[in-house]
Amino acid sequence: MKTRTIRLFAGLAATGFAAMFCHAQGLAGRSITLEGSDHIVANPIISLPYDGPKADGRFVAVEDKTGKRYPVTVADGAVYFSPDGVMPNAKVLYQIAKDEGDGGQPKVRIEKKEGAAVDVLIDDQLFTTYHYSNDNKKPFLWPLNAAGGVPMTRDFPMGPKVDMGPDLKTDDHPHHRSFWSAHGKVNDADCWMEEGPKGDRKGSGYQHSGEVTFGSGDVFGWIKAKNEWQNADHKTVLDEAREYRFYASPAEYRIFDVTVTFTASHGDVKFGDTKEGGIVSLRIRDDLREDAKKGGLITLSTGAKTEKEVWGKPAAWCDYSGPIEGVGVRGVTVFDNTANLRFPTCWHVRAYGLFAANPFGLAAFTAKDPSPKNGDYTLPSGKSLVFKYRVLVHVDDAEKAKVADRYKDYATPPKAVWSK
Repeated sequence: MKTRTIRLFAGLAATGFAAMFCHAQGLAGRSITLEGSDHIVANPIISLPYDGPKADGRFVAVEDKTGKRYPVTVADGAVYFSPDGVMPNAKVLYQIAKDEGDGGQPKVRIEKKEGAAVDVLIDDQLFTTYHYSNDNKKPFLWPLNAAGGVPMTRDFPMGPKVDMGPDLKTDDHPHHRSFWSAHGKVNDADCWMEEGPKGDRKGSGYQHSGEVTFGSGDVFGWIKAKNEWQNADHKTVLDEAREYRFYASPAEYRIFDVTVTFTASHGDVKFGDTKEGGIVSLRIRDDLREDAKKGGLITLSTGAKTEKEVWGKPAAWCDYSGPIEGVGVRGVTVFDNTANLRFPTCWHVRAYGLFAANPFGLAAFTAKDPSPKNGDYTLPSGKSLVFKYRVLVHVDDAEKAKVADRYKDYATPPKAVWSK
């Protein structure tokens, strides 16, 4: 199944009148008014709710003053498009029209591989692969490529250790699988650790992969997965729905969104207070580690730098960047969403390369504070808990890549409404 889609993301409800009119009229001929925020937003992803008739064929959003045409898609009850940029406080009108072009291949292609794996290609270049075989204890993304096809995460334990020079090929923490989601205390299940050759904890749990669906598009391609988090005896304690949206952003700053939805379908679920967890987690490639002393650097939105200053601290975003020999500087940033539980999240990020957003490990993170906190959280039976993050894979360090500006684009996007 393939879905034609578009680029960035700014949800906004339409008025009841506009929604009813949209439903009656359909998509072609409708108008959208876009209002800029307080800063320049580059390549925003715009979305508006749409419950009109089925939108067959392809559509474009035509900018009123310039005539520029931007692909449109309808997915998940919304219309998406992505203009080049929006100036501060600007007001821009777009008209939806039929696209009579021949189209061609979507910019973001999601393709099934042999076995339990799905490739993500952006402009015909491999960005990442989602692996969901139940031969593994949890699903993960690997590799995760920056501009030039440069992998940003460690290959071990999925592939062979890569010799990057003296002391730059690690085989610690075999549960660190490139890019993953996990937590160490979910009722009686440890869904963080895995049994490994160096005596990692025995009796760890599982994330059992179920249905996986995906689609391709011009603005984004998507992967949706249903997982069951289980204890060591394969008893399910928690249901999880995961969605990745990979956008057709330039190679210099690839972005994708991660949505993780936990549902307590089997009784109450207690997320225990432990530093061993990350709703999004990465293991940075070895030569970018801060302790490799090759220039790798951890930076928080607060301005704090290095593990000594950032570990366990709350911040809106965290970045891990550094030079790669023969390539240049590359980095990865994770943006927390303002709607997430305990925003801004705390960061379980280490000089040896671990990088995780952990809202539950407060006891360890605040142990030296005058008033230590407890991060236990109980999700009542039948209820759901949603986490959203944006990941930016960029060229240059956090300052030159304007990571702070990119976060503003995410946190305060332009507003869009259906015009009457």
